[in-house]
Order: sequence, then C-alpha cells, then structure tokens
Amino acid sequence: MILASQANTEQHRFHTVVIFGDSLSDTNNVYKLTNGTWPIVPPYHQGRFSNDSIWVDRLRVSNVKNYAYGGATTDNTVVQGYTKSDTVPVPGIRQQIEIYINSAKERTIDFVHTLYIVSGGGNDFVFSKIPNPFVVVNGLSNAIDDLIAFGAQHILVFNQPPAQAFPYIHAL
Repeated sequence: MILASQANTEQHRFHTVVIFGDSLSDTNNVYKLTNGTWPIVPPYHQGRFSNDSIWVDRLRVSNVKNYAYGGATTDNTVVQGYTKSDTVPVPGIRQQIEIYINSAKERTIDFVHTLYIVSGGGNDFVFSKIPNPFVVVNGLSNAIDDLIAFGAQHILVFNQPPAQAFPYIHAL
C-alpha cells in the first residue's frame, strides 16, 4: 500500500472514509445501477462481488461514502469499464472522484479527519485492447492529483492484488 499524506506526527482519527474503486470495494453500487440484476444474488452476497462481506464492510468508521463500482477502470476517458454484460458503463475512478467532488461542493469537508481510499486498476487490463501498465499508473496518479487539488490530506492507495488470484482470470 502507498500512503500519500501530509507529514505530521499528530495522531489522526478518521471520522469519514471515502472509497473509490472497482469490484473489490463495491458494496452494491453496480447492483443498484443494474436494478438488482448484477451481480446475481445468490451466489453473490448483498450486491457485493463476493460470496460474503468485503473489507469495506469491516471498517469501524460510522461515516463511509462508497463510490466504487464493479467493472470500473482508472479513467473512462482512456478505457471504459462495464458491468458483466459489457453493456452498462460504470464510472471510472476519476469519474467517481468527479461525482464526489461535485456532490461535496455544497458542504464543508473536514479534510483533517477524512481518509480517501483508492483501489483499482485491474479492469484497465481486462477492458483495454492493448493493456499498458503505464496507462494504469497514470490513471491512478491523475486520480490522486484530483483528490489533492480538491484538498484531500490523507490518501491511501491499495496495491493491485495478483491477477492469478482471481477466478475470472483463470476462466479466460
């Protein structure tokens, strides 16, 4: 994991966690977007891309804002992400951040006590005709820059899990 945060020895307790990402973090945004048709429940659990709860469900923070969508890429202007049927486009990570920023303009954000989590990049390889790791890194870097320009002080970026760990990759 990479942690981009202002250097400070003061302990911070986060009151809000804002999540941007893909199916590894989606707690039912695609399920709502597809009117409950994807992911299929069961075997998937409550709109998650898992047969049980995911890491987001285990957070011990009362205010979690989750903008993650299964199928999301880092930036739809470069590589468009879709749901399973490849017919319903989903917001990429940069577009999720844009949605969040636009919705946050009307209220005061406590940046000192807000943690932003960015997790994604694997779908860029799935949906791109010519997968390029530099495009993925650039998309994540631009997303982080967008958050910093907005005022974010605490940003956590997850590493991408090994592709061979996903059953979907084995099926290809």
